[in-house]
Amino acid sequence: MGLPQPGLWLKRLWILLQVALHVTLGKVQLKLFPRRVKQHILAMNRKNPHFSYDNWAPTLFSTPYFWFILKVRWQRLEDKTEEGSLAPNCPVVRLSGQRCHIWDFMQDGWAFKNNVVIKNHRNLQDRLQAAHLLLDRSPRCPVVVDTMKNQSSQLYAALPDRLYVLQEGRILYKGKPGPWNYHPEEVRAVLEKLRS
Repeated sequence: MGLPQPGLWLKRLWILLQVALHVTLGKVQLKLFPRRVKQHILAMNRKNPHFSYDNWAPTLFSTPYFWFILKVRWQRLEDKTEEGSLAPNCPVVRLSGQRCHIWDFMQDGWAFKNNVVIKNHRNLQDRLQAAHLLLDRSPRCPVVVDTMKNQSSQLYAALPDRLYVLQEGRILYKGKPGPWNYHPEEVRAVLEKLRS
C-alpha cells in the first residue's frame, strides 16, 4: 500500500484535532450538564427502538470512543465509491471459508432486521464465528465477511455501517454513514423503482 500522500496526512491531522476537540468538549459537557446531554442523545435516537442510553453512556467520550471515531473519520477520507461509478469488487469470504467477491452477490434487494453486537476479531476465524450469529437470525440475504485486510470496509467507507445498492457492477445508491444517517427507506425506494 505504501505511505499516504502528504495531503492525506494533513487531512488526517486536521481530523485528529477535530475529534480530540469533540471528545474533550463532550467529556466536559457530560460532567457539567449530564441531564441535558442525556436528553439531547435520547432525542437524537428516539427513532431507534433498540437504543439504550444506559448501554451507551459509559462509553461516550471515552478513549475507545475517541479511537473509533478517529478510525471512522480517517476511513472516510479514503472512500472510493460514487453513485453511478463502477463498484469496487472487493474480496470477501463465505462462512464456509470459500473466497469470493462482492459482485458475486449482486441480486435482488437485501433485507436486514435488527442489529447484532459483535466484538472485535483478531483473525478470520473470529470473524467467521461472529458472522454465524447473523445466521441465527435467518437473514434474507447472503452473509459474507470482509477479509482481514478490510478492503471492502475501506473502499466502501462502510464503518460503522452504510447501505449500497449495486447492479451490474455499478453503484446505484450510496447511503450516508450510519447509525444516524442510515435510511433503509431510501434503499426500499431505489429497489422498488428498479422493480417497476
